[in-house]
Amino acid sequence: MEKRQHNQKKSTSGRRRRTTYDDLKSNVDEQVGEQFVPVPKHLIGRVIGKKGSTIKQIRMQSGARITTQDRADAGQHVGFMVYGTQEQINCAVKLINEQLPVMKTTTSDRRHASPGQLVNIPSQFQKVVNGPGGDNLRNVSTVSGAEVTAVDAGRKLYVTGDNKKVQHAEYLLRSKVAAYRFKAQRICVYIDERNLPEDGELKLSLVEGNARAVLPRAQLQYRLKPAYGYELPCQGASKLNQESSYDDSLKERALLSLREIKKEIDARSFHKADMWCHFGTVIIRDPDEAEVENTWSIDEILKKVQSTSTRRNEWRVAFKEGVNISERVIQDTFGQQDEQDYIARYDLSYLTPRSQPIRCKVWVARRGIGKKLDEIPIPFSDVKNIVEELRFEDELTRSRCRGWLVLQSKKFLQADIIFPGCNIDCRVSIRALTEDAFLEANGVHEREATTLLSKYLSKLKFTDAQGLVLPREKLPQGYLFNHRRCSKRTRYTPRPGFSMIVSREVTWISDGNEEETRNTTDIHLHCDEWDEALSGEDWEPEMIVAKLPEFLNFVRDVQDFISFNYK
Repeated sequence: MEKRQHNQKKSTSGRRRRTTYDDLKSNVDEQVGEQFVPVPKHLIGRVIGKKGSTIKQIRMQSGARITTQDRADAGQHVGFMVYGTQEQINCAVKLINEQLPVMKTTTSDRRHASPGQLVNIPSQFQKVVNGPGGDNLRNVSTVSGAEVTAVDAGRKLYVTGDNKKVQHAEYLLRSKVAAYRFKAQRICVYIDERNLPEDGELKLSLVEGNARAVLPRAQLQYRLKPAYGYELPCQGASKLNQESSYDDSLKERALLSLREIKKEIDARSFHKADMWCHFGTVIIRDPDEAEVENTWSIDEILKKVQSTSTRRNEWRVAFKEGVNISERVIQDTFGQQDEQDYIARYDLSYLTPRSQPIRCKVWVARRGIGKKLDEIPIPFSDVKNIVEELRFEDELTRSRCRGWLVLQSKKFLQADIIFPGCNIDCRVSIRALTEDAFLEANGVHEREATTLLSKYLSKLKFTDAQGLVLPREKLPQGYLFNHRRCSKRTRYTPRPGFSMIVSREVTWISDGNEEETRNTTDIHLHCDEWDEALSGEDWEPEMIVAKLPEFLNFVRDVQDFISFNYK
């Protein structure tokens, strides 16, 4: 077979030699990856050939580095590890498979067959991903339909099955890592008793259709509702200084979180913080079938959803952001806002090869802006946790857009408040923010991976007709793209000292198996005093928490307005 000249380099002696894996790794323009190719044990010798002649020829023709994988902990999944660029890997896999006898498969099998996928799990997350005794791996196999096998003493996972199942399983495994990288330090769930009859019981109501959230591994989803019906609040019926049973508990948790953030800021691990609330639906994920038919008191449900220092929560809770309310209703109530310099924001969410969540944020200026974009402030102080600014190659895109790669904020408090007597729930968050996303304290050491993604995203293009268009070239190997959102935001002031940011959103989301595109309205509530204080260092936790009861009253008033006008 003829040698491929582009896979050869000159040695110091002037003779040509095959490009090595280390050569490729040192060249940032070459995207180096790896793939495991399974081969039945009894056919390994056929691929290696007499005195290694066949595998040597495959290495030479493909330019890839190939090693055998035959360890005791690999079970029946023996074969070859292939290293190189994607082109070299594809060539080597094809040549290896050509040495194997043709298997009898159906047309459908041949169309969808996958050679398998190797998923590398960072060492600090191996126990979390595997679960006790491998329970999580078995769960991923059951949900996705792919086979997940731990190899190399659990440091790597090998996934086999048809393409769709493999993609789904890989996303489930890697999203587990991503979730634990930025898991909130304090997670709590409360139930608001407003509009519920005294001693009223609750039940689990099945969530179906567009009301479902796209959640990894969640097959059945429920929302808490009164067991015997309820009446929605009348608009404007809320009273000032109302309190709920959870107010004191939430104040205590917020105070602890803010004190910890203040210490981090004093130590220069972070530079600022924020505290806010937004609306959506609290989802109960996959409860036991027997529990669905029961009715529950509030105390019983709280024991199900809250964890303690001695036990885990029995019911898993998720939050689907967004509400269904007419834009005309909001404008008629709060007034039409002036045109902004920036008319939209795009969010593109990725997982790096080490399952580090990273987001691309692109702001789009209105046509004919007549100003230099770097002289226009970004709305709502949205530039946080910056990794680097993007440099778009397309001239029109540069004239209308600014974009950044940013990291997810570290969350110190995540408080879900379930309102069974309303159409919607809410989530209160306290986060720490930084000006340098690569601080060692944040555990981020992926500059090389970021450089590859930045180079890919520099080819984004924007047009008024199509919006933001993804690059035509393939996403670099090992990255997963799972979320895209276009937001048009407007700020209102329903009450002096408090702000409401209304975001009209078109969102696409995928978990590797199913995907969904939806149009929603996301409503964020802010306290202006908090926003100003937490953007600097001159604040104390007690002064922030002192404003919390008034903020929660504001939240309940806005929630009554949304529930009354909910479509």
